[in-house]
Amino acid sequence: MSTISSLLDSSYYTDSTGTGNSASKSELGKEAFLQLLLTQLTYQDPLDPMDDQDFVAQLAQFSSLEQLTNISTGITSLNASVLENQMFSAIQFIGKTIRASGESIQLDDGKASTIHYKVATDAETVLANILNEDGTVVRTVDLGGKNAGEYEFVWDGKDTNGNTLDDGVYTVTIMTQDADGNAGVASTEIEGKVTGVESANGAYYLRVGDVLVAFNNITEIVDTKTVQTEETS
Repeated sequence: MSTISSLLDSSYYTDSTGTGNSASKSELGKEAFLQLLLTQLTYQDPLDPMDDQDFVAQLAQFSSLEQLTNISTGITSLNASVLENQMFSAIQFIGKTIRASGESIQLDDGKASTIHYKVATDAETVLANILNEDGTVVRTVDLGGKNAGEYEFVWDGKDTNGNTLDDGVYTVTIMTQDADGNAGVASTEIEGKVTGVESANGAYYLRVGDVLVAFNNITEIVDTKTVQTEETS
């Protein structure tokens, strides 16, 4: 049975991982194994027949390889089904306004999208830092003291010197400090209308302006929401 073992180890893996129709190649592996088995049984030495244990071991090996191939095929099919369902789900969001965990905002024609933030405990100082795509802080806005609660912030699109910045994607981080001097970072959410769906890194994302939003970051679908809003001037 050593002949079958060596051929099985080399040809079966090649068939199961190569390009082309994996199903037909799996069938080819089965046929080749049976043909080799029959040939070896036919031409074995009557005075030195094959060992029964070796025979059983080779059959067990082939069975294990076939099961692994079936599992791999099943996982591939499941992944394809998940991606297909995700795509159909994503399409249903187009045209709707969503809120999602994140800190990226869109500046378009001098107008910035809204950032929502939540202050966990009363804060004496709340600062909004706006960073460009290079990670450089272009503006820091003092939002004053805040009680624990939810707020909105809309940046005016200007830098520290009052110059209107170029359109693009910016990051907003909300820093807090309480009466005891303890610093913290407020959780933030972005809001915007879904304009499209994009595939990236094997998953589908919702496009809100130039910002891509992952499904697991979506917190709600909104029309309007009553919160306290602040704008820079």
